[in-house]
Amino acid sequence: MISACSIGVFVALVNNGVVQFGSNGSGNSAFAITKMIGSSSSAAASTASGSGKVLTKQQVSEKVIPSVVLVQNYQNTSSGLDFSGTSTQQNGSAYDDTSYFGGYGQDGGTQQNGRQSGGTSSGSTSEESGSLSPAGEGSGVITSSDGYIMTNAHVVESASALKVVLNNGKSYEAKLIGSDTVTDLALIKINATGLTAAEFGDSSNLKIGDEVVAIGNPGGSELVSSATFGNVSALNRTITDENGYSRECIQTDAAINPGNSGGALVNMYGQVVGINSSKLTQVGGTSAEGLGFAIPINDAQPIISSLKQYGYVKDRAVLGISGRMIDSVTARIYGLSSTGFVIQKITSTELTKAGVTVGDMITKIDDTTVASSGTITSIVSKKKAGDTVKLTLLSLQTGKTTTVSVKLTAQTGKSA
Repeated sequence: MISACSIGVFVALVNNGVVQFGSNGSGNSAFAITKMIGSSSSAAASTASGSGKVLTKQQVSEKVIPSVVLVQNYQNTSSGLDFSGTSTQQNGSAYDDTSYFGGYGQDGGTQQNGRQSGGTSSGSTSEESGSLSPAGEGSGVITSSDGYIMTNAHVVESASALKVVLNNGKSYEAKLIGSDTVTDLALIKINATGLTAAEFGDSSNLKIGDEVVAIGNPGGSELVSSATFGNVSALNRTITDENGYSRECIQTDAAINPGNSGGALVNMYGQVVGINSSKLTQVGGTSAEGLGFAIPINDAQPIISSLKQYGYVKDRAVLGISGRMIDSVTARIYGLSSTGFVIQKITSTELTKAGVTVGDMITKIDDTTVASSGTITSIVSKKKAGDTVKLTLLSLQTGKTTTVSVKLTAQTGKSA
């Protein structure tokens, strides 16, 4: 599994219910979700924009491409490592000129073939100053006309500066509003008005076989504003990353490549229904194609809304443990009768109050067998701080099995 924008997977859990939301865009929602009448394949429906007709592929592309931007990640490093998109090399075609740009909100002019031309620039290259260098490129979706842009957390990861290039070629320095690595979502802001914000559709209306369009920047600045076409291959596909985070994604065979991360997965009404985030390149040890994954927009909305309001995801529930997963092979090696998650560190007093100790193995959570650490995080992610979970524990010291109820605590603080 690799990210559509970087080496390694950064897909993650969805924290449902962090902020209440609906289809009318009221309250603190970062953007409105338009609920269609009937199924997603109906010929006509009522939408907030008044346009409810199924569009052609050409019309979808024309409508949404102006709402998808190029996001460039600059870092205080000279290594040119790929953190968030196509890897950018100092002497490569992606960046023939690494001159930096002006302050937040300044129009940096137009960009062509990876070059910065016109507008405001500091006039110093990373080689000359020894400071900033391009680290990678990805995509983003404009959520409001006043400059808010949604993207993946791994697109902006470790960025010292961010640059956004609009479809019309204008470029701006972007400010990071909030980034959440748990859900792989981030919100950035440019100082601009009159932007073409995307229209967002109800991802719960999707059905397997629905036509979709993936819009983004495969190859980064090399192939900006590309549209690829395909279908919804599966829904609620559970994807677990290398850190143990799991989430349910939209699976599509629309081509998703490095640089597409943070871009739009669009239905045939021209509504964004997902944020492209990752792809599988191997299945069972053999190479694979057409296995792309997107974060459902219904799951993304409360996260982005919380990032916009607080700068981090507020009231996220955490269990308060760390440890390691014991699979069947490891269990046999150590002579254990069960598999599960062995607790090596406890950071929540609620666990201690419930009698949980270091060395206990969690074999079930809410009566669900713990097949991976993702099992635990997936269940916890659907709850709020103050909710309880039931843990089935096996003591590795006594061999006894107990069941306890533990109150979840809140994880606060801004994401790094």
